[in-house]
Amino acid sequence: MTRFRALRRSVSRCLAAAFAVGVATFGLTALDVAGRAAQAHAASVPNGTITRSEVLARAQNWVDRNVRYNKTRASGTLITDVEGDNRYGPDCSGLVSMAWHITANAGKGGNSTADFFNYSSLVRLGSMHDLLPGDAILRDGHMELFARWKDAGDHTKGAWTYSLNGTGSPDSNGWENDWAKGPTANSHSQRGDESWSSMTGSYIPVRYARIVNDSPPVQGTASVYGVLADGRLTYTAIDAATGQRTHGAVTSTATLGFTPKAMATLNFNTILVTEDSPEGRLYRIDVITNRDSLVFSPPVLLGTGYTHELLAYDGNSHLFGIAGGVLRRYTVNAAKPALANISAGELIGGGFTLKTLTATASNWLLGTTQSGQLISYRINGVESFTRYQLRDTTWQVFDYLMSPGGVYYGHRPEGSMHRYLDANPHDGNGADVAGLGTVDAGGWTQTLLSTQPATVS
Repeated sequence: MTRFRALRRSVSRCLAAAFAVGVATFGLTALDVAGRAAQAHAASVPNGTITRSEVLARAQNWVDRNVRYNKTRASGTLITDVEGDNRYGPDCSGLVSMAWHITANAGKGGNSTADFFNYSSLVRLGSMHDLLPGDAILRDGHMELFARWKDAGDHTKGAWTYSLNGTGSPDSNGWENDWAKGPTANSHSQRGDESWSSMTGSYIPVRYARIVNDSPPVQGTASVYGVLADGRLTYTAIDAATGQRTHGAVTSTATLGFTPKAMATLNFNTILVTEDSPEGRLYRIDVITNRDSLVFSPPVLLGTGYTHELLAYDGNSHLFGIAGGVLRRYTVNAAKPALANISAGELIGGGFTLKTLTATASNWLLGTTQSGQLISYRINGVESFTRYQLRDTTWQVFDYLMSPGGVYYGHRPEGSMHRYLDANPHDGNGADVAGLGTVDAGGWTQTLLSTQPATVS
């Protein structure tokens, strides 16, 4: 990238050079760059280093506050940032100035687009494909803050942005019926939406020189247990920050001795597995070692009547099971439970026709449907839950979904394993769910999979 000194009259010439490159190969960086942030915390100081996640959170703050467009820059129209320390013009360049936490031209509410063309702390990128969350696109008279690609694998589908655009029809005080908007629709059903043709037709991609990448968004190890078609157990460890397998898969010599139906990992050496039988037998599997090989004690029969198609354990004494579309919650009060340590199931509700099920935290569940919906559930108590539909389609490709906390792992029937980051797993919003790439393109041949809860944060 080169220092940005382009004048307005050279925009077309610069664009021609900048976009003579082909579509870049899909790649992901370890950034916690949510399209929607629950709140903005001021980790930066004015004109100082600022992380990409904070830039997006500051922009989202104006969306949440319903900031209305006005380009007059009159004193009475200026809007404060999240700290309330600085005031900015509620227009396109004012929003970017505020989001980047810069105070240049503070007397007039921040930089204008003309100021940004000559701003010494702006860097021009070599290609639109180089944009990362918190960067911007700039042209004569307008700019927008880049949030993320609509499809990280195909940038030509366009981008979601944070923007204030105006309508060209101000009232007598300069206010226009356009409000700060982002990747998720604001209260006026407006979204920051840029097509690829618009982006490449007149804009230049730019980056604030003091923006920095976030620290790796998650830390910890995902401990994944599985069952092969022949009944043998497997163990695999995945580094949550890098997505790389760090151990395994190691495979047992012994088999379970029964046909498993559903499984849930309680802790590092305890697994609950149900039998695919009319009796619905529930077994406890005690793992002796999973280091160089996987060795487990003979399965311990705990009881019958556990006919669940899906099981999930939340790491905080709650075992959830779905049978015939009915979700029940059981309390498990021992690390190596006997039947007496598992309570009678509490009815949570019906209609849980899910294809997959996992727990993301205490009393939080995540699942997918046959039609591809990604759904999060907050369990409030007996016969009480709140449903959040995070995605409407495409998640039907996974036959197993796992979460050790912070990240999601999706398994496809052909044996590939994929990982996703939910920057805020409990905001009920899917805009901040982003792909982090593939753990393995194949080789995961297990017929059941489960991960130990709460090992990643």
